[in-house]
Amino acid sequence: MANGLRPYLIVWVMHPHQSIGLHKKTLSGFIWSHKRSLRTYLFWRILSVLAITPFPILSQRIVDLAIPENDLAAVAYYTGLSLGLLVVHFVSMRIAVNNLSTQSQEIFRKLRGRIFHKLNFMHFGFLDSVQTGRLLSKYAFDTSNIEATVIQIVTGIIPELLRSVLLILALTYINVWLLLIVLISIPIFAFVRVYFFKQIELNNHEVRVARERMTGQANEFISAIKLVRGYGQEQEAKKQMGAVSDAYSDKRISQMQLNQSLGYILFTVVTSLSLFAVALCGGLVIEEKMSLGAMVALVGALPVCLAPVNMITQFSMQYLLGAESYKSIKELMDSAYVEQWQGTRVLEQMQGKVEFRNVSFAYDKEKEHRTIRNFSTTIQAGEHVAFVGPSGSGKSTMVSLMLGFYAPIEGEILVDGVSQSDLAIREFRQECAIVMQDNLLLSGTILDNIRFGRPSATEEAVREAARHASALDFIEDLPEGFQTKVGERGVSLSGGQRQRIAIARALLRNPKILILDEATSALDYESEKSVQAAIDYLAKGRTTITIAHRLSTIRSADRIIVLREGECISEGSWDELAEQEGAFKDLLDAQK
Repeated sequence: MANGLRPYLIVWVMHPHQSIGLHKKTLSGFIWSHKRSLRTYLFWRILSVLAITPFPILSQRIVDLAIPENDLAAVAYYTGLSLGLLVVHFVSMRIAVNNLSTQSQEIFRKLRGRIFHKLNFMHFGFLDSVQTGRLLSKYAFDTSNIEATVIQIVTGIIPELLRSVLLILALTYINVWLLLIVLISIPIFAFVRVYFFKQIELNNHEVRVARERMTGQANEFISAIKLVRGYGQEQEAKKQMGAVSDAYSDKRISQMQLNQSLGYILFTVVTSLSLFAVALCGGLVIEEKMSLGAMVALVGALPVCLAPVNMITQFSMQYLLGAESYKSIKELMDSAYVEQWQGTRVLEQMQGKVEFRNVSFAYDKEKEHRTIRNFSTTIQAGEHVAFVGPSGSGKSTMVSLMLGFYAPIEGEILVDGVSQSDLAIREFRQECAIVMQDNLLLSGTILDNIRFGRPSATEEAVREAARHASALDFIEDLPEGFQTKVGERGVSLSGGQRQRIAIARALLRNPKILILDEATSALDYESEKSVQAAIDYLAKGRTTITIAHRLSTIRSADRIIVLREGECISEGSWDELAEQEGAFKDLLDAQK
C-alpha cells in the first residue's frame, strides 16, 4: 500500500444490502456459513454412505454362516441385499453430485462477483500501488484454490469420516478386537499430520506471495511488450522475469519436497499397519478368539477406516492452500482502502457547473509537497475550460479530484452548488464522460464498445453517435461493420479509429460534463483533424474540461488555465494569453 494513505471506512456500496467484507475469519467459518446451500447434497451423500455401511457385516455373514452350511440361498440373499444397497448408493450419489455441481458454482460465482465488486470501489491510492497481476491472482487463482478445498471437504472428508465411524461401529459389533486394531492406527496418523502441518502452512504462504509477485511482473511485461521490443530490452525483461520465476520455483521445490515426503511416509505407515492387522487377526483366528469372517471383514474395512485419516493428512495440504488463498482474498475484501464518499444527493437536472474552492491535494499526505495548492476557480455550465502546463503541474489530478477518484485534503469541490461530499458520486459520474489519449477499448465488437457508454441504447442510436464522431464511414467499410472484433485493448484498430470510437461512446452517453484528457496528442495530423472535428461537435452545449499539451487543440476553449506546480499562474482566453508575456506564451513559442 502506498505510504501516506489513511485508512478509509467502508461506507459506500453499490447495493445497500450487499456486504463487501468477508465476515468469517477462517476458511472453515466460510464453509460453515454456506451449510444451508449444501444441505441437500449432504442429505443424499449421507444416505449413500448409510447404504453401504452394512457391507462388512454381510460379508462376515456369508463367510461365517452361509459357506460353512453350504447354504446357497443364504449366499444369494446376502448378495442380493448387498446389490440392492449398492443401487441405493448409486442413485443417492447421482442426485448428490448433480446438486453439488449447481450449488458449489453458485457459491463461488457470488464470491468472484464480490471480489470484482470490491475492486470497483477500492481507493485509487490502493489500486495505483498494487500490481494488476496480483489482483488477478486473487480473483482467479485464489478462488479456484478455495473451491477445490470446499469440494474436497464436502465430497471427501465429511462422507468418509461418517463412513469410517459407521464401519468402526460395525466392526465393533462383529468383534471387539477389531475396534482395538483400528484405535491403534488413528494416533499414528494424527502424529504425522501434526508434525507436517506447520511446515506446510508456512511454505504455502511463501509460495502464494512468490506467485503473486511473478504474475504481477508477468502482467506488466506482457502489457508493455511493445515498449520492451521498441527499446530492444528483451534480455533485460527476460532477466527480471527469470529472477521472480526462479524465486517462485525455489518455493515450489520446497513445497513439493514437503508434499512428497508426507506422501511416502504415509504409504509406509499405512502398509505397516495393514501387515500388523493381518498378522494379529491371523493369530486371533488360530486361537479361536476371532472368526475367519471377522478377519475378512476387517481386511475389507480397514483401508476404508484408515481412509479418512489418510485423506485428512493429504487434505491438510489442500486445506492449507485453500486457507492461504482465503486469507489472501480476505485481505482484499476487508481492506479499508475504499472510496470514502457517502453522499446521497442526486442532481435530477444537472447543469454541469463545477467549482473548486481553495482545493489542495497531495498523493502522499505525510510529505510536504502538494500536487494541487490552494486552487480556486468556477467552471460555468456549458463553459469550455482548458488546463495547460508542464508535466507534473497537476492537470490530470484536477480531473481525478473532480470525478472523486481522490478527495481534497483541504477545500472542497461543488457541482451545481452541491458539495462533492454530499453527492451520490456514482450517479454523478454517470453524467460525465471522458476521452483519453490512449482510450481503452474492451475486447468485443465495435458495437459493444460504443454501447458501453449507454448499455440500453438502440443500434440506431449507436449508428447516430458513430456518425457524429466521424466513425461511421470507416466502420461500415470494415467487412463485419459494427460486429467487427476490436481485439484486446482495440489492437486491431488504428489510433485515430480508437479515438473516434471513444468519442462515439461519449456522445452516446450524452454527458453533462465532458473531459478531454490529451485526446488527440498521440495522433498524426490527418487523424487529428477528423478527431478534432468530432470533439468540437461533442463539446457543444456541455461543460467541457480539456487537458492539453498540444496547444493548437484548445484554440476554441472559452478559458485557459495555466498551471505550474499545482497553482494557477494565469488564465484567460487564447487571444488574451497569447498576447501577454508569461508561461502560456512561452509554451506557445516552444511549440512553433
